[in-house]
Amino acid sequence: MSHDPTKLRLLEAAGEEFASKGFDGATIRAICDRAGMNLAAVNYHFGDKENLYEQAVVHAHRCDMTLLVEPEADETPESALRDHISKFLEHVVALERATWQQVLMLREMVNPTRASETLVREAIRPRFERLCRILRRLCPEADERRIQALAFSVVGQCLHYKLAPSISMRLIGPDAFARLDLEYLTDHITRFTLAALGHELPFDLSESVHKALSQKELMG
Repeated sequence: MSHDPTKLRLLEAAGEEFASKGFDGATIRAICDRAGMNLAAVNYHFGDKENLYEQAVVHAHRCDMTLLVEPEADETPESALRDHISKFLEHVVALERATWQQVLMLREMVNPTRASETLVREAIRPRFERLCRILRRLCPEADERRIQALAFSVVGQCLHYKLAPSISMRLIGPDAFARLDLEYLTDHITRFTLAALGHELPFDLSESVHKALSQKELMG
């Protein structure tokens, strides 16, 4: 993150403008007006609009990034998966009102530019590889293609609630959609994924149903 106050003001102003209007809709003049600077400042610090956009995306990621901490040696993979999903929902998907940093990164994921190379390298790939390591612990017999497909399945579940909220609210109503809060979705996606991997029964099956299923399995 830049320590130059002038450059930082330009990055903040550019990030807000690009997040609000997209790359094509944003103008250098509007960015400079936000920052309270003249047009020459952008040329001096960034050269052109394309480089300013790329640097704004990188700045957005670094402002919003969370520390990637590997699970403790005695932490179960189930617990590590839940923690990963919770942080993904909280800091990447942003269930509450999104910041300009999150809006800008989402724009870049939907309509990637050359800035996506940096975003993938510095932000997305480390999180994806951490998720794959957790899934390998849960499915040691799975090959690499299966692990990657499983990781995309987890990511897809999380991203759905950010990428399609208006459609989801039309399907079930805004009140019902609002009840799908961070805690509930963390629990749901974790349990759904673990159930699919054979690590626990889905949802809250009663003890009697659990026993019935176990007996059925024993009877072949």
